[in-house]
Amino acid sequence: MAAAAGGSSVELNTVELKTRMLRAELSGTTASQMNAIRRTLLSDLPKLAIEDVEFHLGPIRDETSGKDYDSSTSMFDEAIALRLGLLPIPTDLGQFRKKSECTCKGEGCAHCQVMYSIDKKGPCTVYARDLLPLGDATLATLEPEVPIVRLGARQALLAYATAIVGTAREHAKWQVAQAVGFFPRATIKISKRAGCTDSCLKRVAEASPSGLLEFTGGKLTYRGGDDPEKAILLLGSQRLCEHGSLQVELDDNRFVLRFETDGSLSAREAFRFALKDLRRRFEELREAVQALP
Repeated sequence: MAAAAGGSSVELNTVELKTRMLRAELSGTTASQMNAIRRTLLSDLPKLAIEDVEFHLGPIRDETSGKDYDSSTSMFDEAIALRLGLLPIPTDLGQFRKKSECTCKGEGCAHCQVMYSIDKKGPCTVYARDLLPLGDATLATLEPEVPIVRLGARQALLAYATAIVGTAREHAKWQVAQAVGFFPRATIKISKRAGCTDSCLKRVAEASPSGLLEFTGGKLTYRGGDDPEKAILLLGSQRLCEHGSLQVELDDNRFVLRFETDGSLSAREAFRFALKDLRRRFEELREAVQALP
């Protein structure tokens, strides 16, 4: 239960919750409030991502074999750095914060940055798992099988990377949530009206997506159950029924929210932070308005 504008309350009903996905129904809210949540999830969630990469230049010697390797690869260093920056890193918001908010005043410490190293010699494919955190092994990337670059014979990659906390407002590599969307709760009502023929209802059933409507024995039946994502799909089918026997009613105060994360934050953590951040910002706005002469 969360407070809403005008003294009313918002009820939250979790439809589906997984580590990286949340689908929930919110009642007693408005489209503008839902859009504020959507925008916060997309742009304002903090997470760790690699910001700086320092590449070794010059020959690299393998102490075991005594061979010398060239530090060049088949890709520009900038392209490799971009790929490293897009790798999802698990982020504990209780431990890490932005450099601008850290007690070290941006100098870099264990609470605002994480160091990584990568040391591979070809011929081989360098994967995300080869990016090793210096210290806490739990900060290894969440997608270890992502390929980074292919090294040929006598090619090597030696680099050090620094991950810091940021948000998607600064760069897409700090975007936690994807596929964020919401839609109003839909209710399906079916009643054969005057002038509506069996052929009309049959045509509507055949055109319905995923077989959500069935026409048997002269009766049109909805087969989507209570799944809100299925009910909303029948908005197009409603237009095919000229006499209004199929009606899709949208609730202006009940919405279904759905989003996924890259794993740096769990879906539950992302949603809780978004609501907490919105509350903070609205409190600051309220105080600023009250301070006006």
